[in-house]
Amino acid sequence: MKIMRVIIVVLLLVLIGGSVSVEATRTIVLPANLPWSKEVVDSTPYTQTGQYVSIAHHPISGAAYISYYNAEYESLYMAREVSDGTGDCYGNDGWDCTVVSYGGDVGRYSSIDVDWVVPGLPEIPYTKVGISFFDADQKSLMYAELRKTAGDWTDWTIQEVDDYDDWDVRGTYSSLKFNSDHDPIIAYHYITILDDLNLGGVKIASYNSDETGYGCYYGADSLNWDCERVSSYPYDVDYGSHVSLDLSYDDTVHLAFYDSINSKLVWAYLVEPGEQGSCNYDNWDCITVDNNGDVGKFVSIHAPKNTADKLRFAYFDNVSTMGKLKYAVRATSGGNCTSTLFNCFAVDDIGNPLGHIGLSITVDNQGYPIIAYMDSSSDTSATKLKVARPALAYWNTVGNCGGVPPGGSSQYWQCELLDPGYRDIVNEAAFADVSVSPDGLASIAYYEYDSYGDVGRLKVAQQRYMIYLPLILK
Repeated sequence: MKIMRVIIVVLLLVLIGGSVSVEATRTIVLPANLPWSKEVVDSTPYTQTGQYVSIAHHPISGAAYISYYNAEYESLYMAREVSDGTGDCYGNDGWDCTVVSYGGDVGRYSSIDVDWVVPGLPEIPYTKVGISFFDADQKSLMYAELRKTAGDWTDWTIQEVDDYDDWDVRGTYSSLKFNSDHDPIIAYHYITILDDLNLGGVKIASYNSDETGYGCYYGADSLNWDCERVSSYPYDVDYGSHVSLDLSYDDTVHLAFYDSINSKLVWAYLVEPGEQGSCNYDNWDCITVDNNGDVGKFVSIHAPKNTADKLRFAYFDNVSTMGKLKYAVRATSGGNCTSTLFNCFAVDDIGNPLGHIGLSITVDNQGYPIIAYMDSSSDTSATKLKVARPALAYWNTVGNCGGVPPGGSSQYWQCELLDPGYRDIVNEAAFADVSVSPDGLASIAYYEYDSYGDVGRLKVAQQRYMIYLPLILK
């Protein structure tokens, strides 16, 4: 008697590398439902490595790039995702770790962006990596750039963008993006020390290819940059801190920062030539987004990437009993926030953690916001890494966290736990930063501190595509 062979197709989940695109999978699985993996990228022994972290994806390969600070060596590092196992990060050959700038105390407040430049013949296309950071010894804003066509990843060009004197500070809270001309733009906080008039403010530095730069004072490479004041205020050096920058699809510069005088979140953008801005420097318009309590620290901004996209902010609401993660989005009309241009509502209770709160926003390929953040709401357990997306991103009609948005009838957000930490981790998810690859894969870089081993680690949580393979049973 013949034995009939029955072929049964079984859905088999196989995790694969983040730079691979699987079209069939995209049509079946929603991006929000893709599985997450997490790993330690760099755990150099006896060091606190991984603070001041920033992540971006290569626009062609989809590989993740992370800039970060090693406190033991007071240096700036970059980790680059590799798929062939040739990486040299401590304990992880899936990542390649290189020193970007060494000597003095350099690398805090880093911000990274990755670009792909096609200059046209006879020049060949190349990868361009830019990192802004703070030199604590010189109290100056720095910029590192690497143009990769061949060879290794160590040929960095380092520039001192903005400096003044031994007392003033330039370059904390730096935030960097490349524009459509592949030129870097950096927003940052500055402090000016004057007799009885110490002030804080926000500046923006734009690359000047003509070497006729202005406004960057005594930076060693200041002629390569134009530095412009956006807003400042006397008697409070924290005014203009927690700066975040993003560029919209038409290259419009959008800034968010914390007004420490009035404890509010401010949005600033460059006005059209000939128009009068409302900031105390005329070229810029300053709008109070939210002034309900002490709001706006650790702000992260997302500017529209197409005409259907919206301006969005994620930020910290420092209420007295339980700190909250809040979200503001451009309203179509009559918003409920301090500025009626925006709707504001809570995302999650996150406590009142000491030190830096990891908090970052971006938008996925479906147009839904993704917020990565630290949750320290529990007094009896470690801080945690969580991610919030709209419930609709999962095809759910009701979320599990946050407030009901204006005009809504149910909770908007779905909050998911990615890394629970453990007892000796006292700072899980500090400096968290989120980015989405061209294939729609989200990655979150973050820092954890192990108090038992007195060691800090750079970690990453990444989404992976799933492949459905046939399994033949006889």
